[in-house]
Amino acid sequence: MSAHRADHGPLALPGAASFDLLAVMGSIESVSDVDVPWIEPERRLVARAVEAGVPVLGVCFGGQLLAEVLGGTVVRASRPEIGWRLLDTADASRMPAGPWLDWHEDAFTCPPGAEPLATTEVSLHAFVQGPHTGVQFHPEVTLAVVDGWIGDAREQAGLTDVDVDALHSGFDARGRGPDGLSRALFEGWLDRAGARG
Repeated sequence: MSAHRADHGPLALPGAASFDLLAVMGSIESVSDVDVPWIEPERRLVARAVEAGVPVLGVCFGGQLLAEVLGGTVVRASRPEIGWRLLDTADASRMPAGPWLDWHEDAFTCPPGAEPLATTEVSLHAFVQGPHTGVQFHPEVTLAVVDGWIGDAREQAGLTDVDVDALHSGFDARGRGPDGLSRALFEGWLDRAGARG
């Protein structure tokens, strides 16, 4: 949910009260980059949503931003995590171990009062705090999405053909990823948010 136009700068974001739920997705940017004009308005929106009791789901960049708003920290990771992995999970019923697709260079800490649910040796990967959920991985990915990332990052990330094959290995013949796991994750967030009948 990055509201940005390259030709006119940041767009005006709606007020937090206009949302029943708010999902903040990934970005190639870092939450700490003060030179990216849309990050600060998005941070304010997430903070206002939290203050208003609007349940927030943060994915990758969005999870980092949510963690920061709730009092956690975001730093450069000791190394990038790109690829499919199983996670050490504290509760597989609320946070399945995966495999999930990681594609990030930053790491976040668990906000005060939040419950850490999944980790790797590099970063916290999932937490919950009341109705809010933050994850470091990408439950939303499809093969088409990842192919776009590969095209953009092959040189920058130093991806080899072997790396690309490994990234493709997590998708079925229709280009779908771990849909069942993702559904369980999203439904768990909706349950905590009181948004399912």
